Amino acid sequence: MKPVSSLITQNPTTESKRTGTQLGECGYANPRNSMQIAEWLATKAPADMDKAAVSRAHMHGVTLEVKYEGRYPNNGPSYQVAVGCDIHGTSEQRREALTSLQNFQQPAPQRAIEGWLVELSAITAGKGPDGVDADILLTAYSSRLSTYPADIVRDVLLGKAWKWFPTWEELEKLCEAKTSPRRHMIAALSKPPVDPEPKTRPATQEEKDRIQALVDEMFPQKPRAEREAAVSELMKGNCMKESK
Repeated sequence: MKPVSSLITQNPTTESKRTGTQLGECGYANPRNSMQIAEWLATKAPADMDKAAVSRAHMHGVTLEVKYEGRYPNNGPSYQVAVGCDIHGTSEQRREALTSLQNFQQPAPQRAIEGWLVELSAITAGKGPDGVDADILLTAYSSRLSTYPADIVRDVLLGKAWKWFPTWEELEKLCEAKTSPRRHMIAALSKPPVDPEPKTRPATQEEKDRIQALVDEMFPQKPRAEREAAVSELMKGNCMKESK
């Protein structure tokens, strides 16, 4: 097989020094276009970007708390994946936060991913799956990796000490695990707030009398004692919704 590194002899992208305007303690850049966002993301660690996403949401008045569960495979090290996200914030706050957090999902250009794959091929054994042409391998891997945020793809490819050129199954598992926190944040922000439980209060005597009169009118054939008992049971406790 022709080595992957023979297709591209130079990484087609360089890390951008233009990180835009810094906003707040989270250090999130506000670049002008998706290319700059991707270049900026690719210089960051995924865990830092997860924290930055939570911080950005908080700046819009939204609190995000990602829930994690451990995974303990028999043939590999344990790791954590996000399984949900608690959220607090109004509809307007969620919309604003969602717009900001979408930037943290920006994928790298496919050409940049191909460059990272070439670099990975140069420092690992195997040079890619046997019997697969380098151009096919680059296209197959990069097209799939382009569905993940730029920082996660670069970290999975070059932030881990691979001995052998990884299979797609290995890369996908890592990408999915590292992407899960932000996916749950986005999902939580995309849902409308749950309506709060209505406030209730005890019924006034006037309300009890009105309900009793209605029951008496609807069920005149029932004994008076049964009608009164039914109304008494119905009007127990905080049975009336408070007016806004």
